[in-house]
Formats: sequence, structure tokens, C-alpha cells
Amino acid sequence: MNPSYGTIKELDDISFQLVPINPIVQERLLRKLDVRMTMWGFFGSLSCFLNRNNMQNAFTMGMDKELNLDSNVYNWSVTMFFIGYTMFVFFLCKKRLQIPGNILIAKSLPRWVIPSFAIIWSTIVCFMPVVKSYNALWSLRFILGLAQAPFYPGMALLLGSWYTKDELGKRNMVIASGIPVAGAVGGFVAAGITQVMDGAGGLFSWQWLFIIEGLIGVLVGVSGYYLLPNYPHNTSWLTSEERQVAMARMHNHGIHVISNKYNWQIITNVLISPYPWLFIVLWTCSTLCHGIVDNLVIILRDLGYPVAFSNLMLTPLHIFGAMVTIFLGWSSDKRQDRAFHIAGILLWVGVWYSALVMINSDEQINSGHVVIAAAYAISGNASTLSLCLVWVSEIYKEDHNSRAIAMAFINTMGMVIPNILNVKFWVVTDSPNFGTLFYYMHKVVSI
Repeated sequence: MNPSYGTIKELDDISFQLVPINPIVQERLLRKLDVRMTMWGFFGSLSCFLNRNNMQNAFTMGMDKELNLDSNVYNWSVTMFFIGYTMFVFFLCKKRLQIPGNILIAKSLPRWVIPSFAIIWSTIVCFMPVVKSYNALWSLRFILGLAQAPFYPGMALLLGSWYTKDELGKRNMVIASGIPVAGAVGGFVAAGITQVMDGAGGLFSWQWLFIIEGLIGVLVGVSGYYLLPNYPHNTSWLTSEERQVAMARMHNHGIHVISNKYNWQIITNVLISPYPWLFIVLWTCSTLCHGIVDNLVIILRDLGYPVAFSNLMLTPLHIFGAMVTIFLGWSSDKRQDRAFHIAGILLWVGVWYSALVMINSDEQINSGHVVIAAAYAISGNASTLSLCLVWVSEIYKEDHNSRAIAMAFINTMGMVIPNILNVKFWVVTDSPNFGTLFYYMHKVVSI
């Protein structure tokens, strides 16, 4: 048995007292973690959302016309992803209910599990160009949802096992910034492929989009085998000094990183607690209100802008969103606050949807610059999701198993519920006339 397991057990068993930490070794440890784990998490997040959200770009590039797909098929292709995402939350295994993604990560080696899922989802996207019908499209989207489900809560769980409360928000936001950057890169790549590669090798531009973005994800996944850590007590690329400091840091902050046996009581305690349900409501509201950003390309195209221009407009928008996200993470850590930051973001989003409702009453909503301005203002809304997971990590810091289950449950339900509702809310054929929807989004945030 690796002797490091015994060392951390001794730390957990002794009556609580602060363990001295060498600041020089701690600085070296944090630098290693930031360069390897946090930066890989950023690129993993970029790959995850690049491959998840490229349907929007593919449709504007002609996928809908080539395969004769209507808005209902588009909306259900998005929904099928989240049905697959949900299926990974609960399943019966050995006569007990489990949340498999985070349980697998909590009880095994994240260094191998998380990158493997990244390679799987990227390979699935590489097969998207061969679809000939909506049935095949829905099937691949369903499997894609299964493969991507463990990534985000798994990375949040891993970061919470290494960083302290005053460090965690910034790192989570760096990873979360991969989401808007994925939108920026996706728009840039889609515009370039539209101009250069349409028809190359006998493939349409939307087919090249899936192939190129899928291959990017494969490279990211392979690099994760080398870069990612496991947990403080069993990461091979730490020195003995760094390992002891990492374990002492978690001990001093009351954070437990050893997974014990799962049982029904742990799961029940999480589900009957009010916290997961509150976070699911917050997550649902935030995701629903992000629709104007997610559908901006389609709105601009339907307002008469060229496809290449519509795709390129995503790049500065999402870069701006990434900057706002990182700033909010820094501010949240500096002030040691999560609640007021989340409330402030949602209030700001509500103000902008109220403005869109009033502008719509003057029949000016179809002005492209108004829609773009609103999308910029709302782009930082995505940071709400990461702040929720940081808050959850702090609430459940004393129980590694409960933290794993709560994060997986909140992340999955918070993703699934709004994206099922989006089938009825953000109907593509309504574009660009979303006036009634803006009114409902204003009401959602007000609640």
C-alpha cells in the first residue's frame, strides 16, 4: 500500500489542530496546480462546450438545408443531449442508487477518468458528419450527453479537493471562462471554415466543423493523462514536501478528500437538504436567461446579416464574457462572498430583459445593434453557474461523498431542466421576433 494513504489518515484521525505549512513549498505547489490542473480544466471546458454547442454554427452553415431539418429537429437535438446528460445521474447498480460520474471520480483516479471522457465525447463529434437523418443526429447527441455529463461537476470536485476557500472561486472561474471562449473560438472557426473549406474533400463546411472541433477535443483529452492530478495523497508528480503541504492545507481548512463507502443515507441527506434545490432553481433561471447569447448567431442571420459575419460576432462577445467571468471570480474570492454576487448578476440580467421588453413595445427589437448590446450585457451571466458550484463545495467541504453527489445532482438537473424548457421557450422559427420570450425571461429572473 502507498504509505501516503496512511499519512493522510493520520491527519484525519487526530483531534483538529493546525498543521504548519512551509509558504515556499505552498507557493510552488499552487504554481504547479495552476499550470497543470486549472489550465487543463480551461481547455477541457473549452473543448466540452465547443463540441456541445456547435449545432448552432452547423445550422447556420447549411446543415438544416442539406439534411432538411426544421426548428423542431434542432430544438430536440439540443434536448436529446440533455436527456443523455440526465441518464448519467441516476442508475441502478448492485441494488443501490448511484450518481455514477462523480462517484467514479471520487473513488478512482481523476487523472485517467476525466480525460477518457473527453476523448470519448470528441470522437462522437467526429462522427457527426456521417448523419443522414434526424434519428441518427438525435442518437449521437444523446450519447454525447452521456459522455460529457461527468466533466464539469468532476472538475469542480477535483478543484475543491486541492484549493482553499479563498483560492477556489478564481480557479473555478478560469475553468468556467472556457465556456465563453468556446463560443468565441467556435464562431471564428465556423467563419473560417465557411470561407475556406466548404466543398473541400467532397464535404460541406458544417461537416468539416464537426471533424476539426472533434479532433481538437481528442488532443485535449490525451494531454490530460499527463497534466491532471489525482488527489493530494496519491498524485505521482508531487514531491514528498508538496504532498505533505497539500494534505495539510486540506486538513487545516476542514476539507475531506478521502472517499468512504457510499450508502442510501448519504444520498438521502443530500436530497432532503434545501441547498441542492435552491441551487437548481438559481441554475435554471440563469441558463434560461442565457438564451439570447446562445442563439445570437441565428438571430443575426435572420435579421439579414451574412452567415460569416454572424459567426464572427460571437468571438468578441465571448471574449468579453470570459473577462467578466474571471473578474467576478476574483471579486467573489476577494470579498469571500457568493450570495450577493449571484443575486447581483441575476438582477443585472433582469434589468436588461426589462429593457428589451420596453424596446419591443416600440417595435424596435429587430435592430441588430440592440440585440448585440443586450447579448454583451448578459454574457457574464454564465458565471452564476460556477459560483453556485463553488458555494456547494464550501457547504459540503466536510464530507467528500456528499460533496460529490451534491455537485453532480445540482449540475445535471440545473442543466437538464432549462434545456428541456428551451424547446418551448427559444423556438428557432420565432427568430428574430422573441419579444414575448423576453417578457417571460424578465419574469423568470424577477422570481
